[in-house]
Amino acid sequence: MEVAKEMSTWITVGELAESFAPHNNAPAPTAELTGKTLSFHFADGRIANYQFRTEHRLVWKITAGEGKGGNAEEIYTAFKIRENIYFVDYIAHLERATTVTLMLDLQSCLLTSVIGQLPAEADARQDLMGRILAGGEITSVKAALLSGSISRPFDAHTPRHQITEEMIGRRVQYTYSATECYEHIYLNANFYTWQCLRGSEKGLADTDRCHYYKLGEELYLFVWREKIIPTLGVVVVDYRALRSSGKIFGYKGNDCDRLENFYMGAYARLLNITRHD
Repeated sequence: MEVAKEMSTWITVGELAESFAPHNNAPAPTAELTGKTLSFHFADGRIANYQFRTEHRLVWKITAGEGKGGNAEEIYTAFKIRENIYFVDYIAHLERATTVTLMLDLQSCLLTSVIGQLPAEADARQDLMGRILAGGEITSVKAALLSGSISRPFDAHTPRHQITEEMIGRRVQYTYSATECYEHIYLNANFYTWQCLRGSEKGLADTDRCHYYKLGEELYLFVWREKIIPTLGVVVVDYRALRSSGKIFGYKGNDCDRLENFYMGAYARLLNITRHD
């Protein structure tokens, strides 16, 4: 009798970061935001001023709405996605296990914020059945996506990045480095399937909660939240350039007391598109 090949074991996000590090296909960070001061008007009524003081340091202050008066200095990373479109990301050091990702379109004055938070250790160790029976989501990783506008008031008529179904049905291969390659299948509005074709997670696969927003023509914000190893992924997929750029956030080890927030990118290859009647 032929015995099935033993599959890989699940690894932490810290170990994944180490695997992705050599010759990662992430884009080079940009300094183009340095010196800019931008006012972000969010759909929930908050207004925040962001000063990009250097290539890697910003200062934010909430000037209206919930948390008014709050402020902090953060260390950030920014990528230029297309002309006037930027991916900005940082660990919110005043919050527990939280990151903030900002998708900025300076030409259209559109903004989408992704605030992600990892579970506390007790929540991370709760089994899947326990989460379901308690009426929760299948993943303990949280993500709040909020629309906003840049340097102008936000109201009911303000344009925003829209939730989209345009990625659904696509099957795409992503090469992150010479050693790491994955396949994504975008199943429906709430879930996608991934599998590792080559690399540290080879043989592993899962179906996880996800979110899609359209940023431009053939340009999408894709957010996923994994349920086995607490993981948040936030990437921009550019099917015109056949590239993806973004970050993966999780715990460095199994003790849930050290964070890993690493940046990555991939070359994309569209394998096929499935359309269901």
